[in-house]
Amino acid sequence: MKKRVIATILCMLLAAEGLTNLSGGNSVYAAEKTDKSNLKRVIITTDLECDDMNSLIHLSLFFNDVDLDGIVLTSSQFHFSGDGGQHTLAQINSDYACEDASAATLTSYRPAPENWINQLWQNEYAASYRYLVQNDPDYPTPDELSKITKIGNIEFEGDVRYDTEGSNQIKAAILDNDERKLYLMNWGGFNTVARALLSIADDYKNTAQWEEIRQKIYNKVIISGYGQDNTYKDYIVSLYPDLKLMDVSDGYAGYFTAKNAQENVRYTFQSAWLKKNIKFDHGSLMNKYGLMDDGTVYEGEPAANQYGLTKKIDWGFMKADFDQYDFLAEGDSSGFMALIPVGLAGLSNRFCDTLAGSVSYVEPDFRSMAEKMTQTSTNAVYNNYNAVTGENSDSTEKYLLAYQQEWAARADWCVKGYDYCNHAPVINVSASNLVVTPGEVIKLAATVTDPDNDSCSAYWNIDPYKGSYSGDSKNLTVWDPVELNTAFTVPKDAKSGDTFVITLTVKDHADAPMTRYAQLVATVKQ
Repeated sequence: MKKRVIATILCMLLAAEGLTNLSGGNSVYAAEKTDKSNLKRVIITTDLECDDMNSLIHLSLFFNDVDLDGIVLTSSQFHFSGDGGQHTLAQINSDYACEDASAATLTSYRPAPENWINQLWQNEYAASYRYLVQNDPDYPTPDELSKITKIGNIEFEGDVRYDTEGSNQIKAAILDNDERKLYLMNWGGFNTVARALLSIADDYKNTAQWEEIRQKIYNKVIISGYGQDNTYKDYIVSLYPDLKLMDVSDGYAGYFTAKNAQENVRYTFQSAWLKKNIKFDHGSLMNKYGLMDDGTVYEGEPAANQYGLTKKIDWGFMKADFDQYDFLAEGDSSGFMALIPVGLAGLSNRFCDTLAGSVSYVEPDFRSMAEKMTQTSTNAVYNNYNAVTGENSDSTEKYLLAYQQEWAARADWCVKGYDYCNHAPVINVSASNLVVTPGEVIKLAATVTDPDNDSCSAYWNIDPYKGSYSGDSKNLTVWDPVELNTAFTVPKDAKSGDTFVITLTVKDHADAPMTRYAQLVATVKQ
């Protein structure tokens, strides 16, 4: 049996003048429940499309690594429950996006099962919780999850008429005294978030506090996805023109990922890997995860959307045949993935406003588990990633394989106690940066331990596509990249303001390996 070790990775960079200590980051594991005030604060809204269901199931394995403030059911152009036939969609919202031929006359459309989320917490998640909490005490209990799960504005697409339990929960989180960023994930329509913001405007717009309240919102709220309806543009842009939107270049995994994922990771979206590592022998929570032709029947969905009963997707412009248990979809996970504290400094990025329809970046260009992130103005142009074709205008997704491997490791946490599972090397890293000069030798040193006493491999890397070095960056490297104690020589032709992003990658040697990172930036003196 493995003995639990409270492990620490201390990564230190020594400038020529002396020691620079990178410490103060979050430890992934602790002997008892930790204070979550240093974690990212999140509220998820969802219309419960089948890909959202999968996102909730998968991401519940990472709920220990965020401060989750709410899960709210909302409507969208694909799902709304109606009000018992009293109104049609057009009577409530003339600016609808629903593409159904009879949309204007619909009194409901593919209504989501309202109790599905709570049933997930109280049944499948509860069955795995007794093992999950052994692997990390920071997992929320099933009752804690149920307490923050609310019904939002679900009657019609774009419906913002009334305050709801869901919109009130979002409103309260926006207005409270917690000064951390509040990440609002919009997996379905934006209307429940819009209702919360409209309610705040109703309370304060005609008062002397309005500008103060609005500035608080600008400083605090980050929107991930503006939603599958028109409420953002119809109601929010004019009221909150400086509201921040977040976009990620990696769409993680759409409906055709089993066919078009990048080559080095495609097998992890295909039947054999998913059956072995996720779907079977990993408890009822992972068994609930939907795959192609796995027998799942989606309540309220027409035959064309019953992907658990078919091996084929045919959208006319895009079609494919799949194997049974191939990956289905998880189209809304990326924003959440970017918040997972694995040591990548993606959220440390600084950004310019959108210029001429494209985003201008201020280096260093850090990335997250979901690759490049942009925080843009409200009129930003998105869609670097094409979830249908799998094409990505950005470079290869370097961290995707590690994310898939961690999924397999955490799936084991659903059915096994701590001593029988793998756990990641802990990375403690600060935002400290180095100021260097051309030709300077930067000494790099690290100590690595593993909570399971597994051996680990380490690799120092200077990505030529990160940083802002003005010279030839393709051959930049540290002296001995696989040694923990090594060095990097700043190029002699480096100019004032050039930056070099240095990443240490540590991966343990286990059947289901886990990877952590430490990142810093060296900036040439102005």
